[in-house]
Order: sequence, then C-alpha cells, then structure tokens
Amino acid sequence: MQLAATTKISTILKANPAAIDAIASINRHFEKLRNPVLRKILASRVTIADAARIGNCRVEDFYEKLQPLGFSTADEETKSVTSIPMEMDILERPAFMANLTSSNTVVLDVRAAIAANNDPFRQIMDAVNKLEKEQVLCIVNTFEPIPLIAVLRPKGFEYYTETPGPNLVKTYFKKERGEEKKAYAKDSEPDFEDVLARYSDRARQLDVRQMEMPRPMVAILSALETLPEEEALHVLHCKVPQFLLPQLAERGFKVSIKEVGPNEVYLLIYR
Repeated sequence: MQLAATTKISTILKANPAAIDAIASINRHFEKLRNPVLRKILASRVTIADAARIGNCRVEDFYEKLQPLGFSTADEETKSVTSIPMEMDILERPAFMANLTSSNTVVLDVRAAIAANNDPFRQIMDAVNKLEKEQVLCIVNTFEPIPLIAVLRPKGFEYYTETPGPNLVKTYFKKERGEEKKAYAKDSEPDFEDVLARYSDRARQLDVRQMEMPRPMVAILSALETLPEEEALHVLHCKVPQFLLPQLAERGFKVSIKEVGPNEVYLLIYR
C-alpha cells in the first residue's frame, strides 16, 4: 500500500494491524491506538498529517516506521512533505479571543482522563451542551483535538488553538451567532418505509439500544465496514445519533430515520 499525508490512519490499520505497534512506537501520543474503543473513534477521522500535528512529529516519521511493514510512498510525496511545527498556528485569531476573560471561559482539562486511557468525549460534550451564549470552552490537552474539531465545526463553533508550553495545548471553542448546521434534517430525508421496502430482504439488523456510549457508534461503523454494496444496515437505537451522522456522510452512506417513540429510533443506513 502506498502512503500519502492524506492517508487515514484507519486505512493503514485495516491494511496491516501490525501498524498499531509501529505508530505507537513513534511517541507516547499514539499509545491510545492500543485501546480498541479509542482506535475506532479516532483513527477514522485522522490522517497521517493530522496525526503528525497531534503528536508534534514529522509525517516522515510515519513513513519510516511503516516501511518495514510493506508500506511505501511516492518519491514526490516524500520530497514535498514539510511538517508544520505545533507553535505555528495557521488559523487567524478569531474575534472572540480578544474578549476572553476568566469569567466567560469554561476550562476542561482532559489530560488525566486520556493518560488513564479513558475517552473524555462524553464529558466534553456535556460541557458543550451546558455552555451559555457568551461562554467559551477551553479544552486543555497535550495535542490539538482534531477529531473534536471535526464534530463541533458543523455544529456552528469557531475554534482557536494555542501552545503555551511543551505538551500543553489549549483549544478554545465558541458558538457562532449563525444557525447550527443540522446533520439531520427530517424533512429532506427519504421516507423510511419506502427505503425499508426497497431493502426488505437485504437489510442486516443491529440492536445497540442497550449499549453504553460510545459502543453504539463503534458497533455501527464496524458493521458498515463489511456491509455489501447492495445491502442496508437496519439499526435499532435509543436516540438519533447526531455525532454518527457526519461520519456516515464522510463514508458515502445515506441514512433514513424513523423516531418510533421515547428511547426508540430506527435507522436504515445504505449507499
């Protein structure tokens, strides 16, 4: 397999599972790949270039570690890659940063949770949902939370990352005044019963209602990895999985949703 800076980490791991140890050996930031749950959530959203930025290392470090496993790179790719130092933030400083005060900033330090191999996603989203109109959320971590940025940007958040010191990264999130970009627009989706009829004998069923977060997302994405083109995945869920929907769109899947009642939602996922 030929690598590029834009190659997803999940694609590499699927091609050769031994790449987990190879990437983890680059530095301690990538040890979380050994955790199956975190690996499923993070690897599908992060490219080699993203990971290099997170780990404060070079894209070439990945190429060098993965080459003994049979991975290769184009000569042009190797020559053209330039690593972006963490302290060189390519984002313009947004206006909300000028009005930042201790009273309007909610600080959440997730370093201890990640060091303990725990996923702080639910804790972060709880904090996001409790933010008041003028408040800013500051996530304190050892790397830029690129997967979190991918989730919050479609929800209408601006962000800014700064690196005040070694292994210390602060990422600020502020809700824009404009309307949130909805991942799920019920009025524009295909009729659930019509889609169900189309796949009546070609739908695999998956019940995730009794699973704790983030296991439903992991189970659904895992099932989709082996879903044949001509089949659909019929998911029994307890809610509309808003954070899963952008992941489905990125992978080229369509979804039709039927809200049956309290804690009862059906999804049909298909191509």
